[in-house]
Amino acid sequence: MSLLSKSRLLACSGLVVVALALGAHPALAQDDASAAASAPASSAGIPAPVIAIVDVDQIFQDSAAAKGVRSQAEKYQQTFQNEMAKEENSLRVTQQEIDQSRKTLSQEAFAEKARAFDASVAEFQKQGMARRRALDKSLNTAMGQVQQAMLSATQQVAAGHGANMVLPRSQVVLFDDKMNITKEIISVMDKKLPHVDFPTPRIELDNAPAAASGSGKKSQ
Repeated sequence: MSLLSKSRLLACSGLVVVALALGAHPALAQDDASAAASAPASSAGIPAPVIAIVDVDQIFQDSAAAKGVRSQAEKYQQTFQNEMAKEENSLRVTQQEIDQSRKTLSQEAFAEKARAFDASVAEFQKQGMARRRALDKSLNTAMGQVQQAMLSATQQVAAGHGANMVLPRSQVVLFDDKMNITKEIISVMDKKLPHVDFPTPRIELDNAPAAASGSGKKSQ
């Protein structure tokens, strides 16, 4: 799963819930909408649905804020990968040195070096997981702002069209392209939130937080 997959799913879920709450089945959404639109309002005053469609993937791909978050996340990811590659190479060199010293060391001395090496490998793996958790946490925070901007813009654009129900593109099989308000939403988002600051990932080991090295400065 890519860096943004989870965030995309979370953002989409807010729109999916709207569809599920009203009993819209993806394959039947268009038929249900047509039938409901032609039916009179119930005695309870429930309005006939006026549906708009939003392509969440396109918003996360094309909106300025999402592009900025993705770019910053990739920079941190590359920095972490470079650091891990250097550490892994150092471990390989150490392993070779230990293997070469096997014939000259006593069994006890060799076993001690092997245990120390195993501890270093375990620490390396622990660092790798901590880096990933730190990056995921920062990504979720940044994408949370993008998601809120998307929902706010969706509400604004939908209201402008008189729509009272918005469905994600991924949940609808057939629809008139005039129902698609994605580009308008992106335009509103780009004006209101053109940039999101990506929080510096903080690596936490044994409950001791430390700022990430390398890409500590925020992208402009």
